[in-house]
Formats: sequence, C-alpha cells, structure tokens
Amino acid sequence: MKQIFTIITMSFLLSIWCGSTFATEIGYGEIEGGVYKNDYFNMYIEVPKGWAVQSQAALKELTDRGGELLVGDDENLKALLSASDKQTVRMFGFFKYEQGAPVDFNPSVTMAAECVSNFPGIKRGSDYLFHVKKGLQAIQLQYSFPKEMYTKDISGVSFDVMPAEISLDNSVFYQEYYSARIKDYVLTFTLTYSNELEIDELNQVVGKMKFTK
Repeated sequence: MKQIFTIITMSFLLSIWCGSTFATEIGYGEIEGGVYKNDYFNMYIEVPKGWAVQSQAALKELTDRGGELLVGDDENLKALLSASDKQTVRMFGFFKYEQGAPVDFNPSVTMAAECVSNFPGIKRGSDYLFHVKKGLQAIQLQYSFPKEMYTKDISGVSFDVMPAEISLDNSVFYQEYYSARIKDYVLTFTLTYSNELEIDELNQVVGKMKFTK
C-alpha cells in the first residue's frame, strides 16, 4: 500500500487538454550515462546512484492499478483521472528502492509536464498548483496543506512550491509539488517522502537539476 501510494498520488494532476501531439512535441527525454535529459526544456538531472528508474510504462501501470484508491466510486473523478492520464507526459520516476523492496516507504522524485497553451490564466506554477490543490482535495486520501506556497530558484528557473501532507493508515506522509511555466507547458516535479532524512536526500537529488539556455 505505502509503496503504491508513492506513485499514484504524484500522477493526479490537473486535467488539461492540449491535443494529441503534445507528447511528440516535448518528448519523454532520455537517460544516457546516468543523466536524464530533455531537450525541449533544456534540462538535465543526474540519476541518483543505486536508485531505481521507473519507465513511463511502469509508472502508468502502477498508476492504473492504484487509481481506485484515489477516486473510489466517484464517476466524475474517475473521468478526470482518465483524462489527466491521457494528457500528462510522465518524464521520469526516480525511486530510492526497487518496487516491492522490503521497506516501509519508498521516497521518490517524479517529473511530468502538461500543456497550458489554451489556458492563458495559467501564467506561472502557482496558478497551475491552485488547480492541482483543488483536485487533491476532492479525492479519497486525506490531503492537507499546512504551509503556504513559496518560490524556489533552480538553476535560474523560478518554481512555485506547494507542500502537502497526506494521512494514510494512521501515518502521515509528505509531498512537495514544484511547478514552473516553461514555454507552452507547466513542468512539475514531485518529491514524496516520510521523514526529514528522506527529504534531505531528495533535495540533494533536486540540487543536481540544471537548466541550460
């Protein structure tokens, strides 16, 4: 349950339609020599040594399997999740452990992108995260947002950050959603963790993310 949770929660993003060609426009990126690169966003990030890399297909499979945990019997939320699945480009997922490893929790960094060219009101990451927050508040998991959004510069790109807490099985887990408007897309990466040691590790991973001109 806890390991599946680390994947399915990050996938529930705002459902925005941008046509059927968006995935081919920006690409999924590629990993070469231990570095993930995406030319559309002019970004790269080192894959943490020893961590498990989940492909787009693996992320989709685990997301599909865990969707009922998020939406239950709500048909409207099922439709929203299905639409978001079709429109979200899952770019990568870095997990500290392999899926199924005998650990209580599997911290992760995941990245996705959505086109917002038809939504002029989404001018920056915080505008996008406003809608993400509304979506998360509608699902079955007990999300709370005890801290205000803030802005963080990563290699010259200004990301808006939304911290979240999730109550599950008498435990509390944490996520931080980083979003930035880059050209016609919102680029979002999500940190999922259960304690301070894990977020310190995740911040070290994010610290190696670079954007080039």
